[in-house]
Amino acid sequence: MLATGRPDVTPPVLRSLSTKPRKDAVVPRSVTKKRRVLTAVAGAALLASSAAIPASAADGAVGGAGPIKEYAPFPTPVSYPCEVIVDNNGKLWTDQFTGNRYGRVDPETGQVSETPLPNLAGLPGGQNKGPDGSIWFVEATGNALGRLNPETLHIDTYPFPWGNIGPINLPATPTINTGLGVPFDNSFGKDGKLYFALIGLNIFGSYDPATGQWERYDIPTPLSGPIAMEKGPANTIAFTEAIGNKIALFDIYTHEFTEYLIPTPGAFPGGLTVSPDDKYLYFGETLTNKIGRIEYATGKVEEFDLLALRKGLPSNLLTGNPLPNPGQMRFGSDGKLYIMQGTFTLGNQVGQFDPKTLEYNELRTPTPYSSPCDLNNTVPGKIIFAEFTGNRIAYFDIPVTEDISNTFPVFG
Repeated sequence: MLATGRPDVTPPVLRSLSTKPRKDAVVPRSVTKKRRVLTAVAGAALLASSAAIPASAADGAVGGAGPIKEYAPFPTPVSYPCEVIVDNNGKLWTDQFTGNRYGRVDPETGQVSETPLPNLAGLPGGQNKGPDGSIWFVEATGNALGRLNPETLHIDTYPFPWGNIGPINLPATPTINTGLGVPFDNSFGKDGKLYFALIGLNIFGSYDPATGQWERYDIPTPLSGPIAMEKGPANTIAFTEAIGNKIALFDIYTHEFTEYLIPTPGAFPGGLTVSPDDKYLYFGETLTNKIGRIEYATGKVEEFDLLALRKGLPSNLLTGNPLPNPGQMRFGSDGKLYIMQGTFTLGNQVGQFDPKTLEYNELRTPTPYSSPCDLNNTVPGKIIFAEFTGNRIAYFDIPVTEDISNTFPVFG
């Protein structure tokens, strides 16, 4: 495991994690109780830290949020970190895509460290925390699921039963497993299964950690290009069809798909999230600089043009791609929607959209051309995210005015 030194600036500590479960979630009582205890421990660890989330710079606050503050970069250059998970002990974890490693930030010491994947061809992608606190992720070129134990740093690999090539064992080299699946994201359902989509095979699948059982379902739209995935409204898993230009819902109990065509052609949807009241599903239209939302009860689709909502000229003309290019998004504890901008186009801003007033603001990262990738909203008063090309984890403060626990992943 590699490590770097700690930053020298100490901002306010992280607030404790929310432990309020979803009212309609199908989770055993013992699991819910255990989860509350673990998240309480994680929150206590963060509160006890005297060096929680050290900052390197500040670049202004807007709309009651910010400024954005950053950790030290990861030791592996150009490792492309993306998603962030807060483990049960308060540590921050991110998948280092091209680095083929897992990055960790310790808020108590400011230490930045890395753990390599055992699969040489892995390339970790979308991740979610499991019921036991382990981190489950997809391996984009490894054609597999991975599971990281945050305490022991041990990583297990579970090759897909479809389109697999491997494992290949060569003398004095790590194991190589690859295949045709190409998964990008995953999400736990209320049934405790881990769901994922395979771009290369155009299928939607699940894995049951309790039984080891795999299941697959053909996506109705050919060559749909499933990329982003999150827990959807009611009993669904939601995912974007970037090539099909659709948003899809998969009912985990009926196994039925519902697809919604995005009104604007060529939108290339790259992120989505359910609203705190479970009424809407919001999504980003990466190539057309819009965000949209689907009303779950009626199927009505609305779009909001971010360029039209923007106030004047962008503030990052010399530090990043000025186009919004919205990607992943999550609601903050202030009730506003936060949007990663320019993940794959060298942006360096985070958008803030108020669904009530339609006001739109942007926060700029201290690191230019940082490419904000994906974000975590499970700590009230904080938005935590990784910078794809900035090669680090960052965060900013927001007010705590609303209960957004419905938008959290099933296991936090």
